Amino acid sequence: MGKLIVGTFLILGLAFYELSGGSDFVPESRITQVATAEVIEEAPAPEVTRASNATLVNVAAEPEPTPVPEAEILQAVAEVVEEEAEPAPAPVEIAVTEPEPLDLRLVGSSRVNMRAGPGTTYAVLDTLDGGTQTEVIEVNADGWARVRISDTGQIGWMAERLLSDG
Repeated sequence: MGKLIVGTFLILGLAFYELSGGSDFVPESRITQVATAEVIEEAPAPEVTRASNATLVNVAAEPEPTPVPEAEILQAVAEVVEEEAEPAPAPVEIAVTEPEPLDLRLVGSSRVNMRAGPGTTYAVLDTLDGGTQTEVIEVNADGWARVRISDTGQIGWMAERLLSDG
């Protein structure tokens, strides 16, 4: 087997040597051309106007006193006193509806995956132990229940068949 590999290597080497020109091989000479760049003279920069070096002094303006019209204040107070108090509105009866009872269920199997969506293709959010209390929020047509864990408040999906009434 070793002789076959060495023989094949020699035949391939000889074929490459002959295809590349053999002893008559002369590498191509390339003509290189050096590009010369034109030197562009820059125009002189415009002169920048500068502020004078005079010392600046901060001067605080004194606020002018604003006169307070006393007559208008007294008149406004008099108007407020003259207004009569409005009678209190009649009590309004509010209909109180009883909240729907929570659909609480327990995890029926020993370990159940709670997922990010209704199906096994979604990521596992948590693995719940058997007996964990959950609140069923909704159940879709495929048999997946959207649940909230009573202890942590975490929401996810699990197969409804893995939940027992509790």
